[in-house]
Amino acid sequence: MWVHPCLAERRHGPAHKILFFRLTNYMKPNETVLQFLNQNLDRKIVDGNPNPVSSWLDGTLKQAKLGSITAEFDVRADQCNHAGVLHGGIISTMLDEIMGMTLITVQIDHLYVTINLHVDFLFGAKAGEKVTVTSEVYRVGKKIANVEAKMYNQEGKIVAKGTSNLAATSIPIKI
Repeated sequence: MWVHPCLAERRHGPAHKILFFRLTNYMKPNETVLQFLNQNLDRKIVDGNPNPVSSWLDGTLKQAKLGSITAEFDVRADQCNHAGVLHGGIISTMLDEIMGMTLITVQIDHLYVTINLHVDFLFGAKAGEKVTVTSEVYRVGKKIANVEAKMYNQEGKIVAKGTSNLAATSIPIKI
């Protein structure tokens, strides 16, 4: 098997783990945001969030730490398709909203916006059920950030998973 010369020395032993590090070890926390989020656990995400989509989604913040957020949503009838199942567009919106929120747990200077979103729909959720979205930042660069989110139903089955790249804008973050 061909191995890139730069990686050949790292194929065996403890040094091999260098290839698979968690980038949160290298990200600086946004202490102000994390403090605010952790003071607002089990409250509605819309509290203190200027995004009107957050208000409509009506999620509840469950956990916040560097590079990761967990939120819970009640699936409503107005979020379901004609088959009574949570609409794929709403699933995508929930994942995108939490991925964007997660990015501000990391110290960044400018607003990042979604430039692509890939979602795999794996299982359904019906009105009256609760779904949980967890997210994780994998990389924050000067121009692009990469984030992943997963949605689970009440039984712990994965409903959807998504990845997104977000691009830095010239809009400074005001916190």
